[in-house]
Amino acid sequence: MRNIDGQTAVYGIIGNPIGHTLSPVIHNTISEEMGINAVYVPFRANDDITAMAKGLFSLGVKGINVTVPYKTDIIGELCGLDPLAKEIGAVNTLKYTKGGYYGYNTDILGLDRELEDEDIDLKGKDTVILGAGGAARAVAFLCASKSPASITIVNRTKSKAQAIEADIKAYSGKLAKGTSPVVNVLTTDDTGSYDREDIIVFQCTNVGLSPNENECVIADRGFYDRVSAGIDLIYRPAETLFMKYVKETGGRAYNGLKMLVYQAVCAYEIWNDIKLPEEVIRKVREMLEQSV
Repeated sequence: MRNIDGQTAVYGIIGNPIGHTLSPVIHNTISEEMGINAVYVPFRANDDITAMAKGLFSLGVKGINVTVPYKTDIIGELCGLDPLAKEIGAVNTLKYTKGGYYGYNTDILGLDRELEDEDIDLKGKDTVILGAGGAARAVAFLCASKSPASITIVNRTKSKAQAIEADIKAYSGKLAKGTSPVVNVLTTDDTGSYDREDIIVFQCTNVGLSPNENECVIADRGFYDRVSAGIDLIYRPAETLFMKYVKETGGRAYNGLKMLVYQAVCAYEIWNDIKLPEEVIRKVREMLEQSV
């Protein structure tokens, strides 16, 4: 059992609801494995973002993870932002500095680590993003930063997807000449007209989330013939219907568990200015695989 004393660093996560979070298990396991005197706790937040941020800062809480519904609203309380987090317009990790909390988006840093780990290179590839919510927006910015050939955002209705499309085009204009991808939008009913091959698909909706395992955002089985790799951000169930469809046509399929682990790893490394050993990361991942 860990000893908590006057030197124990406090970290935590804010959100509402918060009872489902696995973050305390992940971070406290990392601290125990690393022999770092720290504790990580969940904070059920209210909607007074200013009071919340000032209170945590005044108490010296060294690092904060932020989950729904505060990933955007908290930005106004920060002293600075990582450039990619600023473009995305959402943060999930805050680091204590003398001037205030500094914000990062380690959801995307974690997904980037997963892609690297699975040897998935987006450069020159045709990518498809299913959904147009906050997660889809973040994934779209990550894709754009990797110089794919194209980014296609697929959503039930076009308006939200078109808003992401416009922002990605503006962001792409800031990138090095010749690296801007083609960006377009389709509805879920239009995917039959999508004719690119060897595509990489990111499933960013909550369709297929437990207990609705028998649902999939795209039911057209012909679509999956074109998929070489599919990454579902859902991690419970461990295998979604989307993943099953990808595998049935010979593609590689991954759930969101590695992204969950790596976003926490990235946050922990940012807070403590360290690089976590692979054996610690592996132990955390194996522990979570047994629980989801």
